Amino acid sequence: MLPCLAPRAPRAPHASGAIGLALVLAGAGCQPALSRPGQLPADARPAGPATAAPEAPEAVLTLIATSEIRGTPEPCGCQSDPLGDVARVATLLQEAASGPAGPQGSPAGLRGALLVDAGGLRYGVTAPAPLQWGQVAQKADFLEEQWQALGAVVGLGDEDLLEGAARLPAGRRLGANLGGLATAPSPIKVVAGVSVGVFAVLDPALLAGAGQRAGKRPGAPPVPLDRLTASDPVAAARTEVGALQARGAQVVVGLLHMSRAAARALVRAVPGITVAVAGDDVGDQGAEPERVGETLLVQPADQAQRVARVELHVRGAAGAGAVSTELFAGADGRQREVARLDRKLALIDGDLARLAADPQADPAFVASRRADRARQAAAREAVRAAPGEPPRTSYAVAELVAVRRRIARDPRIAGAMKQLDARVGEQNRRLAAPIPPPPTARGEARYVGVEDCEACHKKAVAQWRGTVHGQAWQELVVVDKQWSYDCISCHVTGYGRAGGSSMAHVDDLTDVQCEVCHGPGSRHSDDPKRVHLGNPTEAECKGCHTPEHSDTFEYTAYLRDIVGPGHGEKRRAALGAGPTGHELRHGALEKARGL
Repeated sequence: MLPCLAPRAPRAPHASGAIGLALVLAGAGCQPALSRPGQLPADARPAGPATAAPEAPEAVLTLIATSEIRGTPEPCGCQSDPLGDVARVATLLQEAASGPAGPQGSPAGLRGALLVDAGGLRYGVTAPAPLQWGQVAQKADFLEEQWQALGAVVGLGDEDLLEGAARLPAGRRLGANLGGLATAPSPIKVVAGVSVGVFAVLDPALLAGAGQRAGKRPGAPPVPLDRLTASDPVAAARTEVGALQARGAQVVVGLLHMSRAAARALVRAVPGITVAVAGDDVGDQGAEPERVGETLLVQPADQAQRVARVELHVRGAAGAGAVSTELFAGADGRQREVARLDRKLALIDGDLARLAADPQADPAFVASRRADRARQAAAREAVRAAPGEPPRTSYAVAELVAVRRRIARDPRIAGAMKQLDARVGEQNRRLAAPIPPPPTARGEARYVGVEDCEACHKKAVAQWRGTVHGQAWQELVVVDKQWSYDCISCHVTGYGRAGGSSMAHVDDLTDVQCEVCHGPGSRHSDDPKRVHLGNPTEAECKGCHTPEHSDTFEYTAYLRDIVGPGHGEKRRAALGAGPTGHELRHGALEKARGL
């Protein structure tokens, strides 16, 4: 059996705010496996004759689940409250292994945590441009190394095959229904004294799609995907569950790289899965955990923006304990679950109202929607009536946790990430050095840089230097991301344009200069009286100010920061009073710090 994450000294937990958090006492981490499901080892059982009915000792096994990280170790730092960052995921894992103090005088017990990933770790869904493969490959390998260092158990996703199978670490990924690939056998790990078996399967339809999208990195040997096969995932899952249980697994985790609907169907067809992770097309929101029969089905968000956290609280004395997936939520969790069910009921009520107005509505379908409404209403009432105290028997807590800045970064991984940035930057500049920006056609204007503009527009350039546009390059330099393909294009002038800039050829075009907004200025500079430049439209601003990279962008507010004395003074007066971009950004940052 493989070891689980070693526990660390208890630390103060971050504020979670997620559904169903139940706090428990810290104890030892990885311990000898229980002799049968839920049984606690002798040194954790109460000693002496029972004079009362003391609360049973508790083992707390925590699973942190991710999927479709897609080669993204950390999010864009331009957001006011970016989601994601594998260094913060590591902190969540370590906190789960050490554990905060528990409520209501819960008994001390064993704690442990395990990171599981349902695949899609290495790449995005499309092949990058040829020059960007080096950066993409370095990030993919970095993620593999960090997940291995954290003891993660990782399945295979179709995104992982974007470069064929050549770069996959041999014998490390799970794939019970895959052929033609060196996969690892389904392992059993001992976590908080509980034997945890893990298996993974991939939807065969996704394997076919991966073959159509695969792009070969320049210089890499081709590895045809037609050598890979995927059998029926249900049959493979049934076989793996039986084999893991026969080997002593008390908890079985299924890493299912398939849609949530397909994962739901699989766990209904395959009894014995304790926790299933739906891993394909998870989106940036993920989905709330649900109980399907006796299985907890979770769905994290992509790029590690939200992880699924499952706590299995195993209670029992004298061998009477057993693992349970019966969910418990505290007051906050119940309130959020009621709100979720309210929203679902409102959608059903809207459907029923439309069906009532439709004389052609199918009566059978109407009846099914009414029955669905009754089920959801009953579920809401059950949540409202649920007890506020954790049960004295075994139970589970399942939640989505947003990976925000308020979660501390693991210093080891954060340091390794800085080294990665330096390696990526050096490689990008070296490979791009022989390739200049696209040339201009005869008579086409080229980019001349702000120094040329300043010769005639001193006041305008002085105004510009005091804006965030005038500091855009330095913002990258301080975090060593100025040579990253993820960032450079929106922090320089004329990137990728004829007569402009390119990776390793920024020269006098660093920062978001005049010509980003007004266009290349060489012809205007040569003949300013006859050649005039235009002003940017809102659509042009949104080329960089996207929701993913500039979440507080509002055109009028941001324009108030850009125009002013010597640079659109009349336009600034016409905009009048109102919020500025700086105020919107500052307010969002303050809100994020207070979360």
